Amino acid sequence: MGEFVAASDSTIASDGGARSCGGCAACCEGWLHDESMKLFVGSACPHIVPEGCGIYQERPEIPCRSFRCAWLDGVELFPDDLRPDRSGAIVIMDRDWFDWRVLRAFPVGGSVPDATLQRLVAFARPQQMPVIFYEHRFVDGRFAGTSEKALGPPKFAAEVRQRPSEGDTFRGMAG
Repeated sequence: MGEFVAASDSTIASDGGARSCGGCAACCEGWLHDESMKLFVGSACPHIVPEGCGIYQERPEIPCRSFRCAWLDGVELFPDDLRPDRSGAIVIMDRDWFDWRVLRAFPVGGSVPDATLQRLVAFARPQQMPVIFYEHRFVDGRFAGTSEKALGPPKFAAEVRQRPSEGDTFRGMAG
């Protein structure tokens, strides 16, 4: 098993996949960012209603119809308890970091729960897949910024150090 080291700091979908969102609407509740839908961290989609999506039949292709979290499509990879509203993280695997295939975890709240992060790292480690995760800061209940952190193989950590961004953090991880 390869070493991992730190690098840096309702029914919504039910159309054709192996799973449906069921009661999860985490991607619409204000934990992701998409300017076209006026979706910002700390602010839910303006179209969300208690039953789910208020414009489901007319929802736009991007970001709504085309977005599928890793849990939704990864039946064999991610058990039911890793559904975003249950695990505290929206996981996506379809966005690379430069030439690296990565697993990204966006918190449902301030940070990805430690137990969830440990499970995601355990999933990614044998594949030498970096895990990029985010932490949201709130001040007096208002969104105040996001930190990006990552764990991955030494080669990934070295590449991140060559492409630093503001707020990068480097932490070791035994493994």
